[in-house]
Amino acid sequence: MFVSLGLGSVIASAVEAAPWLTAVGRHKSSIFAAVGALLVFNYWFAIVRPRRAVCPPGELCHVDSRPMRVNRALFWISVTVYCAALAATFAASWWIGRQG
Repeated sequence: MFVSLGLGSVIASAVEAAPWLTAVGRHKSSIFAAVGALLVFNYWFAIVRPRRAVCPPGELCHVDSRPMRVNRALFWISVTVYCAALAATFAASWWIGRQG
């Protein structure tokens, strides 16, 4: 798939420069599970916990303060990137499995 997109040499260069990437690739299910667990914890930390905090308006810990809004935005960006990576990784694995 990467070769058809013209990215074969990029992948080959990346693996040559960092051969440990292939070892990490063998454990992708465990890595995705661990990152998913961290995102669940981060959901509690960035979304649920600030709503329960008793913090007056204008304070940094208030749910509507700028830092808290940035935290929530970064959390949802992280979830989007995680879901895209998860879909791309396992869709590519499925597609390669069907080819051979």
